[in-house]
Amino acid sequence: MFRTDRENRRIRKLFRYFWGILFLTAVLLQILARKTSGFAEWYAKSVYPGLMRFLGGISDCFPFALDEVLIYLMTCGLVFYVIYGIIRIWKRNITVKRWSVDTFRRLMKAGIIWFSAFTVTCGINYHRTPFSSLAGLPTEPSTVEELEELCLWLTEEIELAASSVMVGEDGLTALPEGLTEKTRDAMQALGCRYPALAGWYPEAKPVFTWKILSMEFLEGIFGPYTMEAHYNPDIPAYNQPAVLCHELSHLRGFMREDEANYIAYLACSGSEDVNIRYSGLLLAYTHSINALYKADYERFAAVRSRLCEQANRDYAYHRVYWAQYKGPVSEISDKINDTYLRANAQQEGSRSYGRMVDLLLGEYRRQKEA
Repeated sequence: MFRTDRENRRIRKLFRYFWGILFLTAVLLQILARKTSGFAEWYAKSVYPGLMRFLGGISDCFPFALDEVLIYLMTCGLVFYVIYGIIRIWKRNITVKRWSVDTFRRLMKAGIIWFSAFTVTCGINYHRTPFSSLAGLPTEPSTVEELEELCLWLTEEIELAASSVMVGEDGLTALPEGLTEKTRDAMQALGCRYPALAGWYPEAKPVFTWKILSMEFLEGIFGPYTMEAHYNPDIPAYNQPAVLCHELSHLRGFMREDEANYIAYLACSGSEDVNIRYSGLLLAYTHSINALYKADYERFAAVRSRLCEQANRDYAYHRVYWAQYKGPVSEISDKINDTYLRANAQQEGSRSYGRMVDLLLGEYRRQKEA
């Protein structure tokens, strides 16, 4: 049965309403998250967990990174679309103007879908209550002496852990067995201590195109549309457990990079596997010693000289590894990431990673008072 022209116009009108309503709904949710106190936290606790469990449960059925494969399929589809369009124009089945207008409309619809999906899967969560507040962790100005004391404590803990870590033939820290299972267990165990982190976690997945991540100076990435945590399997082994826990913390709705780092440290430090604990300690040490370097170079030099041989070997390889990928791609990637963070209310941009030191100092201060 064929539809009349009038019915076709009515259907097209309804679809225009649909796209408009979808876009306005996403905008409204963004405004509520940014301007209405408590809305983002309510969403993160009431709506988001079910969405994460549903999408994450689907993607967890696949042994590979589902969203990475979807990106490949979309790229191939885009190439086919362009080639097909060129053929139609060449055969004069469609004019360049008509094809351009149709393409623009399709891109607009794709943009609305992307914006709406981004909003409900992670955009709102950028404005939820900070983890530090939920955990009752005070962050306050600290002295250089306190920062130095934190660095010295981490130095001692690293040396203790380094004496037991698994080491490869090259002298570098090796990957722990069952990496993805153990990091997921570490996050679930942390959920017993902090209810905001409690619940089911999928296993993090390595990406096939890890070289692209390395060129962009990325150690891991969170896939909001499939609720997957991905990591770069080629980065130095000592760092991988902390990266996995960092990305898994995003799945629990904590999008701030500084807090994701802090959560990763907490999860790793509570693991029964010494290699995972070592990874978390080095993550905390890296941020803390860099802060001490900026605050007081003489204190930094004195503390840095006390780092154990194993950690120094791992750091040396870390520098060599990333030096080979430094270039225009990494610089562009950093600028894009900085813009992305600022657009989602992380006003410190890429520098927001530095706030982790305040959280570490707050945790260290609380442990001392306990």
